[in-house]
Amino acid sequence: MRKWQKKVFGLSASAAVMLFVQTGLAEQNTDDLLLHKAIYDLRLNSSHQGAINSMGGQITYDLTSDCRGWLMANDLEMSVIYSTGQRMDMDLKINTWESLDGEKYRFTVKQDGNLSGQSGYIGKSSRSNDDNSVLAKITEPEKQSIVMQDVIYPTAFLKEIIQAAKNGETALNKVVFDGTAELDAFQASAIVLPNEDKNIPSALRGKASWKVFLAFYEVGAKNTLPIQEQKLTLFENGVVTSIDLDFGDFSVKGSLVDFEVHSAPQCE
Repeated sequence: MRKWQKKVFGLSASAAVMLFVQTGLAEQNTDDLLLHKAIYDLRLNSSHQGAINSMGGQITYDLTSDCRGWLMANDLEMSVIYSTGQRMDMDLKINTWESLDGEKYRFTVKQDGNLSGQSGYIGKSSRSNDDNSVLAKITEPEKQSIVMQDVIYPTAFLKEIIQAAKNGETALNKVVFDGTAELDAFQASAIVLPNEDKNIPSALRGKASWKVFLAFYEVGAKNTLPIQEQKLTLFENGVVTSIDLDFGDFSVKGSLVDFEVHSAPQCE
């Protein structure tokens, strides 16, 4: 799997995983993360030196909660036709669970494609109370593990992005582990700017929103170019209405085409 494919969702476990964690889940209010399902239609935006003739696809993002943590199901289906005539079909499924306290994380990644075949893995991660280090493990199909320092999970990172936006800050840099590239973490850089779009869905009018620019880099790599870049339109309740994904050879524009709100669980 190419590294840009591993980062196609951005963080956790997705470009749509723009989360703001709150402690109470019994009912949703204006400050809560909105539990919802969103579907984004993907279309080719640009092709570097004509490398891509056409592409199409869809991202399905589904966020729920079990009262102990956030459950996210992400499904990317994408078909790319290169100028050489070669066709790449890919179906990438990422399912994650992150505890509300940010101490534990689980992830399952499955991919199927006409060029790469079927592959997948299951893993988990936990934070040490002693030195704040993070132990990440692949449990299936082959066991492997790594200990990382100064790493945060995706929801914690995105919580900081939204809080920074509310505080008027414009930049944030963190090392993030989300399991989308097995045991590799990523240096993630976020630039937050005001959203000047006037075309806002009626259900989101009156809510603060921002343009968020994300860039993902290999940790410690000499190459200063990002593996992948994203531009998102993010609202304060966690809803993303547009996604631009830049993979280097080509860029993709994603538009929200279907949206469904989930009921919040009744938590004791």
